[in-house]
Amino acid sequence: MTSGDRLWGVVILILGGVYLFEGIRIPPAAIGDPLGPRIFPTILGFLMAACGAYLVVRPEFRGAQPVLVRRSLLQVLILFTLLLLYAISLPWLGYLLATFLFMGSVALIMGERSFSKGLAISAAFSSGIFFLFTRVLTIPLPLGLLKILGFN
Repeated sequence: MTSGDRLWGVVILILGGVYLFEGIRIPPAAIGDPLGPRIFPTILGFLMAACGAYLVVRPEFRGAQPVLVRRSLLQVLILFTLLLLYAISLPWLGYLLATFLFMGSVALIMGERSFSKGLAISAAFSSGIFFLFTRVLTIPLPLGLLKILGFN
């Protein structure tokens, strides 16, 4: 455990605390599920804060490698940028296409050697989750360009 790891632990703890606070502030649902829309952000914020707190108080190990080193900083910044572009493009590209492009790009950046395998994994993941949400759970996801092509 290095001081940089502890610093990241503090950052994650603060972000988790803010996320937890904002999740609790979401008003309860008037109809439907009694837990409403607040349960997922609340659990996620709590888990994030707990992981951050663990990084802060975790005992130091001899020979521990830092979590974020300079040579991986560029990779982290590229992934962060891709995540922002994914969030921005989601409404107009739609979930299926935006997720496929995002997952394919991330697979390549993270070191997937086979281009076809990375595309196959991203296609299976994005279409599987899309089918699960839209058909099984009947939760609509943004269609984006698919709506223009006539898909519903």
